[in-house]
Amino acid sequence: MSDSETGEFGGRLIPFYGGKQPELFEIERRCMDRQGKVIAHLDRILPAGFVLDIGAGNGFTADRLTTSGRTIIPLEPDPLMIDRTRPLVWAKGVAQAIPFHDDTFAAAYATWAFFFSGIPDLQDGLREARRVVRPGGLLVIVDNAGGDEFCALAARNIAADRGWWRRQGFAETIIETSFQFDSVAEARKLLSFYFGDEVLDKIQGREIGYHVAVFTQEIGEAS
Repeated sequence: MSDSETGEFGGRLIPFYGGKQPELFEIERRCMDRQGKVIAHLDRILPAGFVLDIGAGNGFTADRLTTSGRTIIPLEPDPLMIDRTRPLVWAKGVAQAIPFHDDTFAAAYATWAFFFSGIPDLQDGLREARRVVRPGGLLVIVDNAGGDEFCALAARNIAADRGWWRRQGFAETIIETSFQFDSVAEARKLLSFYFGDEVLDKIQGREIGYHVAVFTQEIGEAS
C-alpha cells in the first residue's frame, strides 16, 4: 500500500498481500473451502436486497453471492485488489468509515476481514457496520474457528476469539471444511508463505482440515 493510499484512510488500512502477490491469492481463493460450504451458508442466510461486503478483496465472494434478488456492493480500500472484470459496482473505503448513509443495507458481511479481535478500532468498524444496516437486518462476520489442521500450523493463535464475539451479541455457527490443493507442492507454496518454511515437513497431503466460524447478529433499533 502506498503512502498516499495509507494517508487517504488515516492509517486505518491493514496490509494484505493479495494485491501485490496475485498468484498466491489465486491459490488461496481457489483452494480455501473448495467445497463451497461457506458461500452456500452465506447464500442461505443473507436476505434479498442490497448487501454490503466489507473488505471485499477481489470480489470473489461478492460475485458468487449476487443473485437476481440480491445485489452485493463490495467495499474495498486497496485499488490493487479490485477486479474490474467482475460484474460488480465497487465502493472504496474502510470498515471504520463506511461511505454510505444510515440504514442503507439489508445486511452486511465480512469474510476474513474482521479477524483482528481486540485491535483499537475494531469497535469502530462494528459500529459503522451496524449503522449502515437497517433495523431487522443481518450482520455476518466470517473467521477462523480454530481447533483444526490449518490453525495448528501457525506458531501463534490465529483463531477468532469466539467468546469475544459472543459477548458482542453474535450467535455462532461452525462449518467444517478444508483447503484442497491441486498438489502437495501447491499446498507447501501457500502455507509456507503464511507460516514460514518450518511448516514444510508437516505438509504431506493435498488437503488441510479447516474450521470456519460464522458469527451473526440481527440489528436492533438501538444498535
